[in-house]
Amino acid sequence: MNLLPETDVRIDSALVETAPGIEEWKKNVCLSIADGIITRIDWDSRPNEPTKSIAGIAIPAMVNGHSHAFQRGFAGMSEYRTESRDSFWTWRDLMYKFVSDLTPEDVYIIARQLYLEMVQAGYSWVGEFHYLHNSPSGKAYANSTEMADAVLRAAADAGIGISLLPVLYQRSGFETNETNHGQRRFTLSLDNYFNLIDKCKKKIIGNPNAKLGVAFHSLRAVSHEAMNETLNYRQTHLANSNIHIHAAEQRIEVEDCFTATGKRPIQFLLDSFPIDNSWCLIHATHMDSEEITRLSNSGAVAGLCPTTEANLGDGLFPASQFLSSGGRISIGSDSHCSINLREELRWLEYGQRLIGGQRAVLGTPRQSTGRLLYSECALGGGQAIGVQTGKLAVGYRADLLIVSPDHPTISNATNDRILDRLIFLNAGCPIQSRMLGGRWIETEKLAEQLHCSKIAFNQLNQKFFH
Repeated sequence: MNLLPETDVRIDSALVETAPGIEEWKKNVCLSIADGIITRIDWDSRPNEPTKSIAGIAIPAMVNGHSHAFQRGFAGMSEYRTESRDSFWTWRDLMYKFVSDLTPEDVYIIARQLYLEMVQAGYSWVGEFHYLHNSPSGKAYANSTEMADAVLRAAADAGIGISLLPVLYQRSGFETNETNHGQRRFTLSLDNYFNLIDKCKKKIIGNPNAKLGVAFHSLRAVSHEAMNETLNYRQTHLANSNIHIHAAEQRIEVEDCFTATGKRPIQFLLDSFPIDNSWCLIHATHMDSEEITRLSNSGAVAGLCPTTEANLGDGLFPASQFLSSGGRISIGSDSHCSINLREELRWLEYGQRLIGGQRAVLGTPRQSTGRLLYSECALGGGQAIGVQTGKLAVGYRADLLIVSPDHPTISNATNDRILDRLIFLNAGCPIQSRMLGGRWIETEKLAEQLHCSKIAFNQLNQKFFH
């Protein structure tokens, strides 16, 4: 990716932080940028000869907080019923078949295509929930970071920031210490998991566009004891890193957890571990009112994936109650049936409308629905991956999107209605340029890369779907 460094840039208008915790729309905004970080913001500024001027509207880029990159190769290939009542669990069996023969080079090709599509859509960072570790036989690769290397290389080539989240996966359910045949490529002992973390840590040293965290696949896949050991290891080897876990995604999972522990998944997590703002609970779909309140108060992020949750029939997150309780949220594309941040935000709101039979559920008298959705998820995404991104503010990364005021989606919109129309008017993409970490991504180069990547991706599809 050919990236052009910038020092100062002047933009017609932008949503910027004008005081701690306060973001406002301002005109003639000048951003000063050093080493990819915003160091100064001025508005109502006059053009200055050395400053590059942009005709457009600047908004923060979005974080894709939850991704299984390899599933991009499988997306859209399971839309037929395999049983009288199809579900996440039957989809999972099909996914196991797809993943059984993937090579590291296959994963690189899939991930590169995916990450380029994310950049095009307006994502600046991805939280890669990485659990494809082993060879097709289930044995470790000679190079234990073989698969992690593939996604790190793909992110670097696509120009997207990556928070790599190697996943601990040890069992197939609450009542067993074994995995099934379909999970053979995911399983690691604790020693091997810690070794993987140590090696990945060395891979990203000095890379401002990569971070490392830890992840547990789910309560059903990792024991209480193994989670505690991992958290102790994190404290001494990867302090201040973020922690991700799938939680309460399906009703069956909630029932099985209650049978095994006497508690619901979110309740069990909150009672058993020091859940704080370094945690991201992915999905958290099925919570009761007490869990909603407690999770909101913990400071953790609920990592929502509306299009995947809809595609798998998981259910609807209680967004209205969670946000009104002070909860933090992010969005992710998960299984990648959609790589469109606007669609994730739109359907997050639409799900609440369908539940309650009313409009503008997540908006407030002070903030429009689009503005609240966008700002909450941008900031929540940054928190979820441990990166200072998600708003245009001093000290934050210069991750931003320029939308065209002349595009039919945005035309004549001002202030919060810009984001309302961006999300709820599905009339093409008005993003005209992107800056990631203070560097411009050239639109023509991005299109060229997508074209080349598509050729390799399509050839790979012939291998799996001939």
